[in-house]
Amino acid sequence: MAQPRTVYVTCPMCKGMLEVNVENGKVVRHFEARDKTQSGDALAEAVQAAKRSAALTEEKFKAAQEKEKHKLKRLEETFREKKKEVEDSGDTGRPMRPIDLD
Repeated sequence: MAQPRTVYVTCPMCKGMLEVNVENGKVVRHFEARDKTQSGDALAEAVQAAKRSAALTEEKFKAAQEKEKHKLKRLEETFREKKKEVEDSGDTGRPMRPIDLD
């Protein structure tokens, strides 16, 4: 038995590719359309993408900067708490070194 012949046709609705059986006219498979630029001006789209990228980078930098400010405050607060605990315990001497135990 012979293989059914198929042809590939561009879908007029979605601009995807259709595989159509020639014998009965039925669609065998549908391939999604690739993303193509609407304007056709690749340079203008590249410039817009670069601007979006720069804005996104700036946003991420500002967020990281804020996070670092809060991180520094949190670390300073933790340091003060631990320092106060050590002063309250009365143990302000140097810790024993392993070599001193011999």
